[in-house]
Amino acid sequence: MSDLLRIGRDVVSDEAAALGALAAALDSSFEQAVRRMLAARGPLVVTGLGKSGLIARKIAATLSSTGSPAMYLHPVEGLHGDLGIVSAGDVLLALSKSGATDEIIRFCGHFKRLGGSLITVCESAESPLAELAEITIRIPVRTEAGPLALAPTTSTTMMLALGDALAMALLDARGFAADDFARFHPEGALGKRLLLRVRDLMHTGDDLPRVRVDAPFRDVLLEMTGKHIGMTCIIHPDGRLFGVFTDGDLRRLLERAERPTTLAAQEAWRLSRRDPSEPPVPVSTVSPNLLVVDCLEIMRKSQITSLVAAEADQRPIGIIRLHDIVKAGLA
Repeated sequence: MSDLLRIGRDVVSDEAAALGALAAALDSSFEQAVRRMLAARGPLVVTGLGKSGLIARKIAATLSSTGSPAMYLHPVEGLHGDLGIVSAGDVLLALSKSGATDEIIRFCGHFKRLGGSLITVCESAESPLAELAEITIRIPVRTEAGPLALAPTTSTTMMLALGDALAMALLDARGFAADDFARFHPEGALGKRLLLRVRDLMHTGDDLPRVRVDAPFRDVLLEMTGKHIGMTCIIHPDGRLFGVFTDGDLRRLLERAERPTTLAAQEAWRLSRRDPSEPPVPVSTVSPNLLVVDCLEIMRKSQITSLVAAEADQRPIGIIRLHDIVKAGLA
């Protein structure tokens, strides 16, 4: 094994072991911290300096995206005016491995002077920062990973994992659900899966292809080609859906009918049905409120590429195609 590979494996192993030690070390202070954060009146404030500051930024982002509004506040900027955002009842989560960083200690002292509560994450319960805090969550004392054991590696990994643990405990306590997460991530893949509905993608109005049951077959072809959707709805005189005629139906019709141009739309539809040996189409209409991902599943099972969106009275109001779903990034 090369030295480079050995170092890589050792670092990962050391940090994994540290995370195991952190999990075993969590105690009632973790629960106390979660309850205090739940009781915060305003957004949670997270701070740290140097590498701990970078971890603090990520923790604030994770909290905000999982139902616990939070912001990162740089301790030095806080000492020079940014403490103006702090109100009585706010909660500060301060990260510091040693618990002895001067700027962090001064910043936390002023935060408390303004009526805020302090939760700290550090190694020592006897550190100056821990003495200021109402609640201290200790991270185990572990040697930093790497040949020199100097750069923050193991300690910041534990801080990051602890931040995730706090965020997930808060998420559960708040009853934060997948739909809530999607609302905060509307343009992400998960957000689209949980939020995007047929009405958001369907072709409506003049873009909706439709012909009456008694229309000549020529009108069926013109509607299919003119609307560029590859199908048309065939409707009763009162507007209710009679059936759907697709490109696949057209191919079957041309194989079965000697003079298809003499047919009316409803006759062309009847002659173009799938062979009984082929998979049936159990669903051809869906609610405009149906999730797009559910449409995708229907299309896959039915081996079709479009669905008609209809209200309860079976009057078509839109068409959603597989192409639209793929374009939206859901297939």
